[in-house]
Amino acid sequence: MTAGRVLLCALFATRVVALDLEPFVLGAFVQSATFSIANQLGFFIAQGLDVTFAQIPNSTFGYARLLDGTFDMVIGTIDNAVNLRFNQNASLTVVGQLDGGNDIILAGVPSVTSVEDLRGKPIMVDSASSGYVFLLRKILSLFALPPSDYTFQAHPLTSTKVVGGTSLRFANLAAGSLPDGTPVFGTILTYPFTGMAAHLDTPLPELARASTFVAPFSSSSVTVATSAFDDLSPASPHVRATAALLAANRFLASQDPAQIQCSRAAIASELGIAPDSTLLDAEFMAATAPVTGETAQVDFEVNSVGLWSVVDLRAQQQAFAGAGDRFNFVDALQPGPGQLIDNRMGDAAIDIAGTIPVPSSCA
Repeated sequence: MTAGRVLLCALFATRVVALDLEPFVLGAFVQSATFSIANQLGFFIAQGLDVTFAQIPNSTFGYARLLDGTFDMVIGTIDNAVNLRFNQNASLTVVGQLDGGNDIILAGVPSVTSVEDLRGKPIMVDSASSGYVFLLRKILSLFALPPSDYTFQAHPLTSTKVVGGTSLRFANLAAGSLPDGTPVFGTILTYPFTGMAAHLDTPLPELARASTFVAPFSSSSVTVATSAFDDLSPASPHVRATAALLAANRFLASQDPAQIQCSRAAIASELGIAPDSTLLDAEFMAATAPVTGETAQVDFEVNSVGLWSVVDLRAQQQAFAGAGDRFNFVDALQPGPGQLIDNRMGDAAIDIAGTIPVPSSCA
């Protein structure tokens, strides 16, 4: 079982030894609120799964591990799936959308107090060709910073324009430098690191909030290898994992005071933050925000307008070279079997999610 897991709800405590749990590896950049609830409150265990959370160091690594079978599922920026599917014809499929840009901001070190202060500076990114980089470029352009006015920070070991995932970039931003001492200046942050940045002893400035400029926006998505759709039966581990996440997401959306307390406790335990703290208040508020949070979409439905925002941002940067000039995006973005968006796994999971028992109270 995943190290550090704490079962908050006694309802599932006896199931740990009663079930023969099936290993399942979920790769993600951050521990979303939905994942936190599914993990901490035993929703995965209720589906017979021993889920290992694998934090992704960068998008190239994460999606490569999905395609080679190391990861069973990835939760990451939907632009990565769009890029790999349309530009490289990669065999991956989006099961559903988790959030609409949960707490995405452009943040700086304390000495950087405006977007304009980034002029002439290197900016940390996960990838120079996918993920949030096109959203970042859009925000910078609106503040009159064309690509010639900034660079992307080089990795100290590889010299590539990739520093790494959100957790690594947050750590570097909080420290003010890369591990080799190279100064850093700014980066994109998301949940839960946006809240953490604001609650440091010396808070990191929020330079711009993405939803001010681009909304709706399809952000994190649940993605699997296309071959996972070969089995959509209730026995499929992918269907069961999706069902656990769906049940957790519905639990997060609940207005019941007892369930809200359970959700908050699960988030606090997963992230290692103090219960009843102002930081926990901020994280819960971000996770349940009506437009950008994890409960904005019902049952992981992909926001079609938000997805078009993703495609448009990439198209503005001429970043569909692999797709070709005659690529039909309208057809390609239609949900259906064999498409980038395939709702069949989510539909199968919905039937199971409603049967998963939920805790009535938490320790």
